[in-house]
Amino acid sequence: MSNDLIVEVQPKENRGRKIWFVVVLLLLVVICVIVFYFLFNKDLNFEAYKTVVGKTTENSLGRLTLNEIMIDDNQILLNATFEPGKDLNFDYQIFFFPQVFVNGKEFTVRNGGQSIQQSDKTYTIYSSVKLSELPEDKILNIDIRYNDWNGEKKIDEPWEFQVEASQAQLQEDRKVFPVEKKVKLLDGQEITIEKVVSTPISTTIYFDSENSLLNEALHFKIQSATGKSWPFNLAYPLNEEYTKWGVRLDALYLTEKSYELIPIAANGSELGSAVKIGGK
Repeated sequence: MSNDLIVEVQPKENRGRKIWFVVVLLLLVVICVIVFYFLFNKDLNFEAYKTVVGKTTENSLGRLTLNEIMIDDNQILLNATFEPGKDLNFDYQIFFFPQVFVNGKEFTVRNGGQSIQQSDKTYTIYSSVKLSELPEDKILNIDIRYNDWNGEKKIDEPWEFQVEASQAQLQEDRKVFPVEKKVKLLDGQEITIEKVVSTPISTTIYFDSENSLLNEALHFKIQSATGKSWPFNLAYPLNEEYTKWGVRLDALYLTEKSYELIPIAANGSELGSAVKIGGK
């Protein structure tokens, strides 16, 4: 069985224009779990959050078809098909990181990508674009430009798509759990957990601090009344000052009335008592 890569990269403008790569090398059957969960699980109805596009553009590198996009809380997921040009040396280790503008503005804070070979001449390109925020408009005008090759060089003739997408159903189904709880870290810094936002697609914890934080500084766990728990370990910055953060877990929708939120230090110790969310 062949291997595939999942890659995440932050925009070059962030943190002194450094590119952070998180590369995970796993068997195809393992790393595709979330992708297939989102796009192909017939028991889960995500159609209300998807916009079918089906548009194709072509340049000297090949043909790219944007199949569909899906709007989530401060996140856009994209599914595309790439047919490389005859002389292009392309494989699953190559990624296109799209630049996304929403209503004319760019909110991207992190890009994730995965390429899956379907045949000798066809690849499926999955992208997840995490955003600092999304406009509240029910209809979003989205400009998508595939102009970045592996986070290393620009594509001279980018593939571009203009899409009108609705987030009305997502706004209706989104659950917001206000928190506003201060937590002291082991190094003495203090953060404020602002809220937890849950959709049928993912759950995100938002927190901020007065000073810059390292993403390894804090993890979380959400626990249900029945004792089931979910770890949140991969925080990402929402601003250039590294004072606003999000930590997301895909494929988790909080549908019960109340939960406990437990901040955890990098060494595994709990930071104070559990915070009750919901149930009011």
